[in-house]
Amino acid sequence: MVRGKILFKCTGCGKRFWDLDIEYMATIYSVPQRCPYCHSFRTRPSRWMSLTSYNSIYEKIWADMEKNG
Repeated sequence: MVRGKILFKCTGCGKRFWDLDIEYMATIYSVPQRCPYCHSFRTRPSRWMSLTSYNSIYEKIWADMEKNG
């Protein structure tokens, strides 16, 4: 489900960008969007919750996306 637009942060180049906030598999997480600057999919919402546990969840999401193509 599309929930609107949110600010993403690319973990590759560190830039922030606005894109669609799409629900990831019926969870509170967002589907990583491709960075318009370096074209990496290793992006996450640029929220205040940039804690280690939050980053580790996105590590698993990125691995799943890379595995499933």
